[in-house]
Amino acid sequence: MSKQPTGSPHYVLDQPGGNVLLDMFVLDQRLGALLKTALLSEGVSPAHYAVYAQLHRGAETPGQLAERLSLSPGTLTGYLDVLERRGHLERTRSPNDGRSVTLALTRAGEEKRSACQAIVADVVRRLDRSLGGAGARRELRSALGRLGDALDDVQVRLGS
Repeated sequence: MSKQPTGSPHYVLDQPGGNVLLDMFVLDQRLGALLKTALLSEGVSPAHYAVYAQLHRGAETPGQLAERLSLSPGTLTGYLDVLERRGHLERTRSPNDGRSVTLALTRAGEEKRSACQAIVADVVRRLDRSLGGAGARRELRSALGRLGDALDDVQVRLGS
């Protein structure tokens, strides 16, 4: 892909009048492709990396993790099954509720997460440089926070 001038709308699908939803969709696809390429050497998908990263923060139930990652329970179960087959996840039954489990990374899972984190950190550094540094990053994250709030607001108004 040729380099576009700064701020050019080459990722915009609906250019006449603009459409932020389609812009976000296209950027989401491009972000996924970037992370997929970056994590290829570790054999980890971007979605699996998100699970590793969240479980690194501490043990959670599948419901808590699904909510945090905005995943359906069925989708999350598939991701968890992959991590468990790799020996990177352990599920521990709750002593108080035999139907409930707690999820945690194994030592091998933590090692895989750490290797992936180093790769992702490098991608973040490169993006920060391309964006123009810390000030631009703060400005963008602030705008993304407002966008997230707006998405939540619209979701509530639509009736979840």
